[in-house]
Amino acid sequence: MATITVDKVEGEINYEESMKEFGIEKIDKYLKQMKGLDTLYRRGIVFGHRDFGLILDAIKNKKPFAVLTGFNPSGPLHLGNLMILKEALFLQKLGADVYIPISNDETYVFKKSDSLEKATKNAYEYVIPTIIALGFDPKKTKIFISTQTPKLYELAVKVSAKTTFSSVKAIFGFNNDTNPGQIFYAIMQSAHILFPQTEEFGGPKPTIVNIGIDQDPYMRLVRDIAEKLNFVKPSSTYHTFMPGLLGGKMSGSKPETCIFLTEDPKVAEQKIMRAFSGGGQTLEEHRKKGGNPDIDVACQYLYYMFEEDDKKIKKIFDDFRSGKMTSGEVKKYLAVKVKTFLIDHQRKREKAKTQLNKFLIK
Repeated sequence: MATITVDKVEGEINYEESMKEFGIEKIDKYLKQMKGLDTLYRRGIVFGHRDFGLILDAIKNKKPFAVLTGFNPSGPLHLGNLMILKEALFLQKLGADVYIPISNDETYVFKKSDSLEKATKNAYEYVIPTIIALGFDPKKTKIFISTQTPKLYELAVKVSAKTTFSSVKAIFGFNNDTNPGQIFYAIMQSAHILFPQTEEFGGPKPTIVNIGIDQDPYMRLVRDIAEKLNFVKPSSTYHTFMPGLLGGKMSGSKPETCIFLTEDPKVAEQKIMRAFSGGGQTLEEHRKKGGNPDIDVACQYLYYMFEEDDKKIKKIFDDFRSGKMTSGEVKKYLAVKVKTFLIDHQRKREKAKTQLNKFLIK
């Protein structure tokens, strides 16, 4: 059984059981009402929600709504982070204003960086240019760094007065060894999520947060607080975790498990060719018995993001299962796509370094 907390995920996650445990609903019925879905929605990678109906109503009636998705700047972003940003981009195309908090405070209090200053430097050097380079609209995108946004602190003070330590402890399971900064950050995260609804940005509106199921405690806390401050209860979507290169979880603190968006394309290719395979132990065995694309990392990366064509992905999976297509062939196909993406993205990232002021809230 998996252990799921806000700072770690261990073991194999049963998403059906986790949905029941956390009170999350399947999103399917809403997706049937939408057209032109991104692969993340179309292929069931985004599987659950809270109050997505509010967002769908805003989309259909062209009402204001916001997307909030944040990052801790412990280092460069990787492909797992790209998946989250891809969902935010899709929702922006449907009319959303996108808000992206860079949580240098989280990075520090959860000991993902040995100094707050280093976390802030990483935000400017790695994280923000990477986000901008993906093609967000500067007129509909607002990026802010936690400790450099005074209005955010004002909101956090108001949030803190509407909750209690006992409610925070009940949701997060904090104990006597908990760093007080982690308790503080739970309040700050609620402020992040409610920030798009402040008067400065047009007042209360539907807001959706796209997260992994490990971050759900923050949603439960902020939904308890929102109405006490006359805000709309935030909505959320939940996605499955993209597997690490070696199987298991992807982690930016373990470079061998992920491909960074700043990675040398040749290094990325080498990592892909060493990735966990769901194929047979030998070529002869694979040709005879086939492989399992559901656990093969290269197949899964194509499924999550790098093969948009549903007919092509079906053929790749079918050929892999039958043994007609080998693990090496899938890896080579993926490597070309990833290298092409990285070369283009890194060129855009250099240009993005000159555009920070178009996106940053001071």
